[in-house]
Amino acid sequence: MRSYTARHNKIYPLKNRSVMVCAVLLGGALAGCGQMGMQVGTDDLKTPTVLTGSIPSAADVAYSDLSPEDRLAIAANLDALNADLERGSNLDGLSLPWLNAVSGNSGTVSEVSSSAFPQTGCLTFKTTANTIAGIKLYSGTACRDITQNFAVTALAVADA
Repeated sequence: MRSYTARHNKIYPLKNRSVMVCAVLLGGALAGCGQMGMQVGTDDLKTPTVLTGSIPSAADVAYSDLSPEDRLAIAANLDALNADLERGSNLDGLSLPWLNAVSGNSGTVSEVSSSAFPQTGCLTFKTTANTIAGIKLYSGTACRDITQNFAVTALAVADA
């Protein structure tokens, strides 16, 4: 009668050290992709620290406070100036209220400057914005698009 014995698997040591070095380097490189920070002097591991980021700018604030629909409401009110712009009327002292019924944000467009309009088709303006974040003053630029309607192309928090 024949007896069968179980085979024992042998673990062969790595004969090629370059394979082992590559594995260690790859593991080290991938470990750098996942970082965890901990505040010094505390044992709070649940609150992550900011590992990357950028310095916020006034344009970032305007982008987060005013939605694209708010910008459309501002541009729609500037479209009401088309007849005045064609006649070359003076826009000094003009103020246009705007309202976004969906978000509830509102404000007033003022200090509209059409000095660059004949060359570029763009207006500069200031607007207040009453948002959930508060009331802020923004300066912006609106230019005509291909349909000859205004579109807000730049908006940033203005110095009060």
